[in-house]
Amino acid sequence: MRYPFYILLGLLPSFIWLSFYLRKDKHPEPNSIILKIFIYGMLLAPLAVVLELLLIWLLSPTLKFSSLLSLAGQGSLLKIILAATLIPALVEECLKYSVVRYRALKNSAFDEPVDAMLYCIIAGLGFASVENLLIVFKNTSFPDAITVISLRFLGATLVHALASGMVGYWLAQGLLCTKQRKKLILTGLTLAIVFHSCYNYLILTFFNQVIFRQKIIFLSLIIFLLITVAFLVSHYFRKLKRQQSICINR
Repeated sequence: MRYPFYILLGLLPSFIWLSFYLRKDKHPEPNSIILKIFIYGMLLAPLAVVLELLLIWLLSPTLKFSSLLSLAGQGSLLKIILAATLIPALVEECLKYSVVRYRALKNSAFDEPVDAMLYCIIAGLGFASVENLLIVFKNTSFPDAITVISLRFLGATLVHALASGMVGYWLAQGLLCTKQRKKLILTGLTLAIVFHSCYNYLILTFFNQVIFRQKIIFLSLIIFLLITVAFLVSHYFRKLKRQQSICINR
């Protein structure tokens, strides 16, 4: 009974946030496309691991494969920052965007600006669900699993949804303004990568602090970052709802 429960526990944060964001759509998307995008997001998680390890290896080609995962605690400050913060954000945001770009953009159900945000968020939550599952199964005790998944619900899972939502907003703008499409999409990816990298850096620094006061400072910065971006993404949703349906030839 433990393993089915752990699977449900690992998926629960993504399902809760998915339900929350789907309610923002006045014209609900077909369940089939929601499930498809969610699963594609899940399937890209293993690829992300491979690409991240490859990029980390390029930082230090002399390292053995077994040492790649611990590079975040070795080497120069620049390498640590790249390996632990920027590289994961870069790989993951680009992969999540690729799901919508190549698997949803031409679907007939994709007919409103807000759909771009929703589909990106769905892909992001699918991706986050795999991360959650892997981490839950690493915590063998029930109390530890509950604690970790609760923290990830308010942290990493929400970060994936917010970052993907940012990309989706600028994707929608790119679809509406075809002459500046590449520039607008690049803007969205850049903002999402910067946000994701900042979160990675803050959370890593938080766990490395030994002084309680410093932990509180970094925890406050993390909360401030998440709240600020959450309000920004909500503003993006309201703005897109006021825009006309996408009626360009994709």
